[in-house]
Amino acid sequence: IELMQSHPEQLDASSTKKLAIISSATDQLSRLVEDLLFLIRSDATVANVELAGSVVYLDKLLKPLVEQFQLQAQNREIHFQVHLATGISVKGDAHKLSRLFTNILENAFKYTEKGGKVALLLDKQNRFAVVRVEDTGIGIPQEYLPFVFERFWRSDKAQSQQKDGLGLGLAIAQTIAHRHQGDIKVTSQVGV
Repeated sequence: IELMQSHPEQLDASSTKKLAIISSATDQLSRLVEDLLFLIRSDATVANVELAGSVVYLDKLLKPLVEQFQLQAQNREIHFQVHLATGISVKGDAHKLSRLFTNILENAFKYTEKGGKVALLLDKQNRFAVVRVEDTGIGIPQEYLPFVFERFWRSDKAQSQQKDGLGLGLAIAQTIAHRHQGDIKVTSQVGV
């Protein structure tokens, strides 16, 4: 696909459009396979594997994500509020922690409409690092909250709005949080 797209002069407009659709579908399938492999490998490992990871300063881990999502916020006219306390660290795998926070931020931006707000907050409570993501998205009805971390689960409203996604992002986020002896919670109210 990439080879064909690299020579657009040899394609008509209809073929270019079809290749873009095929490329998008291929990317989505690749992400699905990667996500499923991640979850399967996580299931296969012992639940309390000692983290051989190093000390990860969360403000330094989150700053590149802030830069990445600021562009999306500007493009979609979403107010992105960020408050990152410094010097807060955890032991763990920086790559996996980055994926956890990326998944949560992607959801926040995906379901927040133009003119809305997304906030990313890092603080310390007692001896615990707390990362909080708040948004003014569509919200989740109370009866569905117990299901948001289940694999392949998506709310009816998310499905009806045809938002991209396969319902694995929050399941992966929860798996990563638990592997780091952390916790992940959601509170929501429809329209709030």
